[in-house]
Amino acid sequence: MEKANFLTKSIKNKLRNFSLFGKVYAKLHFLKSQRITNKVITELKSFQDISEKNLSKKQNEKLIETLLYVYKNTTYYKDIFDKNGVNPIKINDFKKIPFLTKEKIRENITSLISREYQISDLGKKNTGGSTGEPLEFYSTTKAGLIDYGHHWYLYSLMGYKKEDIIVGCGGLKIHEDLRKKNVYWVKKNKGNVFGDYMFSVLYLTKENVGDYVKKLIQIRPAILRGYPSFYDSLAQYILNNDIKLDFKIKGINLTAEMCSLNQRTNIEKAFNAMVYFEYGHSEVSLYCYTSDNTYIYRSSPIYGFIEVLNDDGSETKIGDVGNIVTTGLINKGMPLIRYRTGDLGELKYKNGGIVHFSKIYGRSQDYILSKNNEKVYLTALIFGQHLKAFSNIVKWQIIQNEIGKITISVLKGRNYSKEDETDIINKITNVTEVEISFDYVNDIPRTKRGKHLFLVQNIRQ
Repeated sequence: MEKANFLTKSIKNKLRNFSLFGKVYAKLHFLKSQRITNKVITELKSFQDISEKNLSKKQNEKLIETLLYVYKNTTYYKDIFDKNGVNPIKINDFKKIPFLTKEKIRENITSLISREYQISDLGKKNTGGSTGEPLEFYSTTKAGLIDYGHHWYLYSLMGYKKEDIIVGCGGLKIHEDLRKKNVYWVKKNKGNVFGDYMFSVLYLTKENVGDYVKKLIQIRPAILRGYPSFYDSLAQYILNNDIKLDFKIKGINLTAEMCSLNQRTNIEKAFNAMVYFEYGHSEVSLYCYTSDNTYIYRSSPIYGFIEVLNDDGSETKIGDVGNIVTTGLINKGMPLIRYRTGDLGELKYKNGGIVHFSKIYGRSQDYILSKNNEKVYLTALIFGQHLKAFSNIVKWQIIQNEIGKITISVLKGRNYSKEDETDIINKITNVTEVEISFDYVNDIPRTKRGKHLFLVQNIRQ
């Protein structure tokens, strides 16, 4: 099998070197992508007519199929199952499997790869995390296409048609020559799942937000996709200038950041369209989405088997907040079983590994306590806000010793100024009530294990 995969990849690489064959390969890949997308959409739509019992049964069958596969094809899970007395075809043995953590993935990355693949056959991915330590992992092309299929399914719920234009946003760099002409976007190939046009969030300012809005109006998109903070900035400009859009936006897919109620309200009012939230991971292990104005997150039964657990490993009750643990069902290249995501969810509904969330929060340990003694997660406070000061800071760390007060230690970069300090204060206090002081230092010590902690939380609840 490994030899066959190697030969297949070798042939594909050679074909790409010839323009004609390259075009043929691209066309075949497109057709494969369309086939998988259509299958995902059809399957997800069919679940609307399946009883809860049968839907859970179908997912359990997929789970057992995955467990049997990893037992036969990965050294890591073969050893883990044997050591813990796990029979992969017995669903009741599932809870015997120890949790998988980012640290365990780093330590066992080779033994987590399926024997059916070589690492060179797989796509290399990574995710950053709050400590700045990237986690590398691998996935198959098919897993990526199934993931794309879920995005297209969400667009279909908005009423997407082939002729519709999708606008996305992200941290892409724009050449200086274009920026001098007030161009902060690029046009992609039609049918790009993340946007026919991509707007860069890196250069958005109060001075040029009007250029972004003007281009958006010119494009006349049907779907908006991307960060809440970006579209909130555009929405505020639209509302403040009483701009009326003369075209219909079918839906706004918000992802990657926490979104406040105020942001959602602004965005829906300015664009006269409903927000659809999305929650997923680079690790290709779960996909959740909202589909109506209840904003309840629903998990995809074919993407991942999700558990919501208390800190002691027990089942979280409906209405409570628990740790999100997931078993991926689509990535055979490097399957993740009982993977602790580090995220929290408020459980609304549970049917086996199919769950609904009222709310989803960031990393469980990464929060500060406001003056009202409420937890404010760093996902919303810091990582979702694209602070301009990021580029002018070498290192920084938040320290909390008292409720409602934080100290930010900063190792300044060459261009750091009082404006950066003001930007940090404004962005944080816009999210929560907290008193901020700064401590400008020459270095920020690491832990004994060499890690740089972004948050030192000295208050225990």
